[in-house]
Amino acid sequence: MQTEKTKGRSVLLYSIIAVIAGVLSGILVSSFIWKNEKVPSFKNIFSIDKSESDSSGEKPEPTENRDNGVQAEYEITKGQRYYTKLVDDSDKNILLVGEDATSGNYDTIIIASVSDGNKTIRLINFPRDIYVDYSDDVLNQLREKSPKLYGAKGFQKINAAHTVGSRIEYENDMGKFGISDIDFLADIIEEVFMIRVDDYAYVNTKGFRDIVDLFGGVEINVPVRMKYDDPTQDLYIDLQPGLQKLNGEQSEWFVRFRQGYDNNGVFRNYSDEFRKENQNEFLKAFFKQHVNLKNIGKIDELNKLIGDNVRTSIIGVQKITEYMNLLRKMLNRNYDQQSQIIECFDKNIDGVYFKVIRTE
Repeated sequence: MQTEKTKGRSVLLYSIIAVIAGVLSGILVSSFIWKNEKVPSFKNIFSIDKSESDSSGEKPEPTENRDNGVQAEYEITKGQRYYTKLVDDSDKNILLVGEDATSGNYDTIIIASVSDGNKTIRLINFPRDIYVDYSDDVLNQLREKSPKLYGAKGFQKINAAHTVGSRIEYENDMGKFGISDIDFLADIIEEVFMIRVDDYAYVNTKGFRDIVDLFGGVEINVPVRMKYDDPTQDLYIDLQPGLQKLNGEQSEWFVRFRQGYDNNGVFRNYSDEFRKENQNEFLKAFFKQHVNLKNIGKIDELNKLIGDNVRTSIIGVQKITEYMNLLRKMLNRNYDQQSQIIECFDKNIDGVYFKVIRTE
């Protein structure tokens, strides 16, 4: 028999399965994308010990820097600000992150913003190469506490922010979530993008295929011929264009594809935006087809598949009840699903490729 705690966790996992599917999609592409974009590897630099949070224990009281949704002044950056506000103060914002097992970076960073007033679920996708213009205080702390990371090219990318936060012992694990790496990334997002992070979920890659297969696959339109072979990764993608139902393995192909051969045998490179658009379309299709009351019976199986692969701040009866109620509203009121990618331009800084955010 399930305990109340296990039941609550199962409902929680179901309530965020739609966004989890999108996160898993993004995580799985890391080694393929990095190989072709020549993004530097921080495998050794980022190999640090992380203590898992105790989901049964109490979190430390947060350092309260928030005032009714108004942007907090953390001074993590040198006044870096995105040009426009992306969410309303009353929206519920969940930070979803996924770590690439090879490099240690957060290869996927998404904010799932739920607006009860507008009846929308918006997924805001943060390119992993976003440049974080750290303040002198942060840089000085990093230079003192982790000179190896400070001297590494590319540590200013947002997908390395969690490691920077951990190395400088940000807020001494006494921030909102009680984990320096998550707190640091969440506060960067609030300072730069004016998005208050209410909760977070960390997801690893294991079980993606099984999750899709559990729900019977996903029907989606494959926009182009997807053909790519890479024996070194044991990766063999082979999808024809058109509307079709993809099983777990084929879904992985779909969300990983970024370059390959077309129907004429011509090798083509597609953009990172193309890949993210496919991931967003996959998420929308998954949500529309499977996140409904008919699939409540799959909760126990789902819990077995991903129970060990999710770490989240959404614990305790009060929070779980809150998200259960939010899920009911999403299902009953047919919330509109939207997606958005942060606007950036490419820039080479000291020989490293970055995405610089739009500020005006």
